[in-house]
Amino acid sequence: MEHFAGHEGGIHAVAVSPDGTRVLTGGEDRAVREWDLLSGRLHRELTGHTKPVRALALHGDTMVTCDEGGHVSTWSSASGRPRRRSRMETRWALTATAGAAATAQGAVVAGLANGDVVLHTVENESTRRLLSTSAWVRAVAVTPQATQAAVGVEHAGVFLVDLLADRTRQVGTGTVTAVALRDGELLTGAADGKVTLLGANTGTELVRFPGHTAAVSAVEFGGDTHVFAAADDGTLLAWDRTRPHDPVVLNGHLGPVLALSTVPDADHVVSVGHDQTIRVWDHLVGVQVAGTGFTEPAPPPPRPTPASDEASARDLLGFREDVRTLAAMITDRATEPPLCVALLGPWGSGKSSFLRQLHDRVDTLADLSRNNPGRSAFAATVRQVRFNAWHYHDDELWVGLVEQLFTDLADDIDDVDVARDELRTRLRGLESVRDNADRSPLTRAVRLLASGVDPEIRRRRRRAAVVSGIIGLLGVGAVLVGWFLLRDTLITVAGAAVAAITGLASVLSALDTVRLSLAPLASGVRGTVAARREELDTEIRNVRERLNQLDAAHRLGRLVAEVRQGRYEPYRGLLGRVHDDLRALDRDMRAAQAEWQLAGSQGPPPLERIVLYIDDLDRCEPKKVVDVLAAVHLLLALPLFVVVVAVDPRWLHKCLHEAGLPPEYLDKVFQIVYALRPMGNRTATLIDALIPTEADEAAEEPPRQATPVPDPVPDTPGVPGAEQSAAPPSPSPRTDPSEVRELRTRRLQLRNEERDHIHRIAPRLPTPRSVKKLVNLYRLIRVGIRDEEFDSFPHRAVLDLLGLLVSDPAAAREAFIAILTTDDLDSAVPLEWRGEMFDDLHTYRRWVGTIARFGFETHDLVTS
Repeated sequence: MEHFAGHEGGIHAVAVSPDGTRVLTGGEDRAVREWDLLSGRLHRELTGHTKPVRALALHGDTMVTCDEGGHVSTWSSASGRPRRRSRMETRWALTATAGAAATAQGAVVAGLANGDVVLHTVENESTRRLLSTSAWVRAVAVTPQATQAAVGVEHAGVFLVDLLADRTRQVGTGTVTAVALRDGELLTGAADGKVTLLGANTGTELVRFPGHTAAVSAVEFGGDTHVFAAADDGTLLAWDRTRPHDPVVLNGHLGPVLALSTVPDADHVVSVGHDQTIRVWDHLVGVQVAGTGFTEPAPPPPRPTPASDEASARDLLGFREDVRTLAAMITDRATEPPLCVALLGPWGSGKSSFLRQLHDRVDTLADLSRNNPGRSAFAATVRQVRFNAWHYHDDELWVGLVEQLFTDLADDIDDVDVARDELRTRLRGLESVRDNADRSPLTRAVRLLASGVDPEIRRRRRRAAVVSGIIGLLGVGAVLVGWFLLRDTLITVAGAAVAAITGLASVLSALDTVRLSLAPLASGVRGTVAARREELDTEIRNVRERLNQLDAAHRLGRLVAEVRQGRYEPYRGLLGRVHDDLRALDRDMRAAQAEWQLAGSQGPPPLERIVLYIDDLDRCEPKKVVDVLAAVHLLLALPLFVVVVAVDPRWLHKCLHEAGLPPEYLDKVFQIVYALRPMGNRTATLIDALIPTEADEAAEEPPRQATPVPDPVPDTPGVPGAEQSAAPPSPSPRTDPSEVRELRTRRLQLRNEERDHIHRIAPRLPTPRSVKKLVNLYRLIRVGIRDEEFDSFPHRAVLDLLGLLVSDPAAAREAFIAILTTDDLDSAVPLEWRGEMFDDLHTYRRWVGTIARFGFETHDLVTS
């Protein structure tokens, strides 16, 4: 059965459902049909019109249709049943063009054969005349809520009609043959091929889109980023509004395109025409993707899309309660740092994901505390620093740790010296305003009242004064030139007026400043002075805290530079210098905290706690591991710090043994030990996240974001690149559909039986990393199996062999050799796998040579 087949005669109207799944069309054969957008299958046919259908639209569950004889029908979109039928109260039929009628919610605006334009309201079946043109009405558009209409008229431009206020305004000249209207914007197409975007409220030309040479027959908006225009020669052009001279050409119609409709939240547009065809286009690449005459080619193999090993912010392993417990302990003001937590787990057990979720939870508690001052048991000002030990390969690894710590505390300030100088200058100015003892109490109060905490306010005042002075001087100059040189009374009077107005404005501004400064006297100057002093105190505390952090970063920066240049020998040791810097930071933060408490604890508190996360320590060589433990021990002399170290305990003990340190050394470093739980039944959640169904993916797909478009510059006569470049541009070349298919290939979807078997295997896999590896490797194999080949594909055997390889590579090698050389499957595989694999040794043997290619231990067993 041919797709989108059924209309007899031209198709004049088209609309797409809000969910983007259905297309509605109406035309010369007096029928309205509903189609599946992508498959082209006919859902239903709505009959009842006795004349060709000229317009239709969907509004919620209601569809409104209008035919050439003026009959209007409303239908239930869900059931397809008619709700109300009415006829326009006029003896004139509609203009015999596709664009001479437009439907809105419960209303129709139509152009009649006598040149009138009428509004028909379905609810009360009333018709009123909006406009009488005595010319041929070529196109009509109306906003969805029937608040505004646009009418294209032969030789008369466009008429904009305010349907609520009953006002009409004419815009432009010439013959407008197509219009599209929405709140704030009007898109027009003309008989000479011009396509123009106008402001619907002002009629101002915003952008002109060249490219068409034949009369434009339909125009449409494509969200906030694109516009479309079709012509009588069958060509459809699509423009990105930011590139009006670079249209994408959509060729395929064999006659005039009569109507357009865009698909919500997709890069598709639907066109219908005189050739009785319905075509769906991907306008970004310029190819037809569905519709009449379109045959979907066999798709290329789907993408394997493996899962990365990055830390996950989603809880897929049941960490939630443990994360909340540790986060509450870390941020609780009753917790007395310094404190160090050992987060234990084997490689691939999810330690990095746990740290990321812990970091996010600590941030959440701190944010809630800042928004609820005085009502939270948790610290509100917490700075978190992440350190990946594996990223540092120099000998002094822990120097890199402390360097990153201070860099993060300084908020990534590129030029610490400049920032420190600016803060010191700011601090001196604030303290001078607050504490200047050379002035009398009254003068000090006035200065406090007149001072702005924000220096930007003072800069704006100075700029305004300078501008006023310049304008005033220009006015005085105009008076002198006009009176003494030109003897021109008009110039003299104008200059005098400018000078007088500027002077008066300056005086009024000064009086207003004085008034604002003296206004608090009426309501109690003492309270206002106290409030201003409190503001200054708060900012002084903030500046001091920031300066303390930058001072620490500056000190450490000099230290690290000396270390890297090999010039620290004259000093008393690197360890002591770093310790001094850390103690200075702690002392500065304690002083800021004490000052904040003495000031009444107003505003956010200074830095209360620093949380340092150290990850991937078990990937470092033993000497570096011991160095990091020494650095952590150094930090634990400072009450600001909470340190969380993620490590494999087996590697930790091995490193201590090689360094000659006893196991009791760990008790000096770590006060809390917290081991991750095994995956257990949370394995199923991880697998479901790695292998989502189509329903899961649809639910998680984020909404498309419209690209903001800068204000376009209207064409200006005489300006290069404007009116004189009206020649049609060279359109973008049409993309080869085969190339598009390669770029738009679908994601691999595994079947339920495959996912179920992975669920059965997963409990024998030791870590989340091994589960991810199993799924990734299976996808690489499965991507080469077409859907029609799946029934003969032994997915269970492939997954069993992959599970053996991933769970224990060394044991897998022995099992693979045994499968190739023995005749007993049970004796070939490890004990825990016996009885779980189906009895088909030949199939397992046939696939061993392929699965072996995915392991370091089995690479030599790969077969051709």
